[in-house]
Amino acid sequence: MVEINGAKDGQMTATRGKGLFLAIGWISAILSLFIYPPIFGVLGVIMGILSTKGGSRAGLAVIVASIVLMGIGLIYSGVLLNYLRHFMGL
Repeated sequence: MVEINGAKDGQMTATRGKGLFLAIGWISAILSLFIYPPIFGVLGVIMGILSTKGGSRAGLAVIVASIVLMGIGLIYSGVLLNYLRHFMGL
């Protein structure tokens, strides 16, 4: 394997994959606040778990945020979506 800046190619790919999992997890957590909370909330939790699989703690915040925002979205998603539509003028 070729070393780049002290890391092997496989390690660089794993780091990029975890960053992608974190980004998808945060986007899913925020979307679960407004639309389809069970689907996007669970997707955010799964992405957080996949990002913490290698020992990183960055995915724990995604897991907690997904659970909290999914709970809020389950209760208030209709109210929040109507407010967002009114705010945007739709």
